Amino acid sequence: MAYSLPKVRIVADYSSCGYQLADAAAQAYGILPIDETLLARLAAWNDRYEACDPSAYEDLGGGCFDFVAFAADGLDIARAVKRALPHWKVLYWDEAMDWFLAREPRSYIPGRCEYEISLDA
Repeated sequence: MAYSLPKVRIVADYSSCGYQLADAAAQAYGILPIDETLLARLAAWNDRYEACDPSAYEDLGGGCFDFVAFAADGLDIARAVKRALPHWKVLYWDEAMDWFLAREPRSYIPGRCEYEISLDA
């Protein structure tokens, strides 16, 4: 049987903590095994998302919510999670990319907004 790395998805969502334990290996931990400071950063980042009015996605200029800054902060957190858990697969849902790509609903493919974080980046 092949061994698979535990997988975590760094993603902001309503009623979330800023991450999802994405497979059985990760779910066995119960919570993400990182320090309290990083868990608090994830929660605060997710709280910013929850405070965002969903209609902000319709604002083409990004004046209602700064998706680019939000996504940059999330990427920084995802990289910190990868450094803390180098033997985990860390996926990041890029909210700015989602906001931008959703403007063209005929060609929108949600999976294009998620990518793996590596220690090299």
